Amino acid sequence: MKRGIRPIVALTILCVLLPQLTAAARKRRTTGASHTRSARRAVPRRPPGPPALVVPAAASARDVAVSEAARHGLGDLQGAVVAMDPYSGRVLAVLNPYLGLSTAYEPCSVFKIVVAIAGLTEHVVTPDTVYNCAGGCWFWPGHGPINLRRALAVSCNPYFEWVGERLGYERIQKYAYLLGLGSPTGVNLPGEAAGRIPLSVPLSRVGHVSSHAKGVGTTAIQLAVLMSAVINGGIVFEPQVAGPAGFVPKERWRLPPQVVVGGLTEGFLGAVNEGSAANAFDPDVIVAGKTGTCAGVGWFASYAPADKPEVVTVVFTRPGTGHVASAVAGRMYQYLYKSSSAAATPATAGY
Repeated sequence: MKRGIRPIVALTILCVLLPQLTAAARKRRTTGASHTRSARRAVPRRPPGPPALVVPAAASARDVAVSEAARHGLGDLQGAVVAMDPYSGRVLAVLNPYLGLSTAYEPCSVFKIVVAIAGLTEHVVTPDTVYNCAGGCWFWPGHGPINLRRALAVSCNPYFEWVGERLGYERIQKYAYLLGLGSPTGVNLPGEAAGRIPLSVPLSRVGHVSSHAKGVGTTAIQLAVLMSAVINGGIVFEPQVAGPAGFVPKERWRLPPQVVVGGLTEGFLGAVNEGSAANAFDPDVIVAGKTGTCAGVGWFASYAPADKPEVVTVVFTRPGTGHVASAVAGRMYQYLYKSSSAAATPATAGY
């Protein structure tokens, strides 16, 4: 009898102690893991580095001032800035090249520039052609009777939907390609994205593409080339990051002489003076441009001084809106044209 009791007693003791042993082991593991996590948390994380800034290796004092203005304008926002001479294609600065060159996003309402040029060239509209925006716009009551100039200034969606539907997608696609969208610009920086222009669009979606650029993908540098072509009379440049000394412009092509790039200036000025880009307004610096807002991103393609353009600037923000992007450009132009800091910036720069 005694020999049979011993195993039972041993088993009983084990059953009593097992939960305690298991709990102790669990506590040791938890404590050890807690110490490990604490040790990991104790390691200080590096703060995110400043945005990557690209300027010419042989930059002039003006180039460096533009680059510092871009850095000042963007501040802590996530985004990109491309600054270019509209008459030569020389790139003065690129802030955050990954977002400005290597990634394509919907250009949103900046694409309305393409639709406007197509509409003017194909005689679908004139700058004074009026359409009645009666609703279905971002401005829910509608803008009422509105012409092309005003439609650009306030970024009226129904106006450009109407123009786009009258044009048809094939003609919109043609002018997008003519203005340099949908293919690399050839800039002398690595990793440039080609962007995208849809091969076809259902008839029911042409209006939405015309107003919102749904399905289109562009980079900031492509839009800088596009805006430069509008300003310089139709030259589509191959942009180059280079200093001013001995610079030789590279042309990709010139727009056919019948392409109308005039007639948009009043709309671009109106956007800043009273429209969607009012955040860029300054009484001492005349700025003109076009905003874009969609899919959580914001754009502002602009130039200054508007009466005698010296620089084209494209601002991209993500997340953001056209209002946010125009505020970035406004700060940039104020720094560049009104700040004593810009005049005192030393002429030292590089990649």
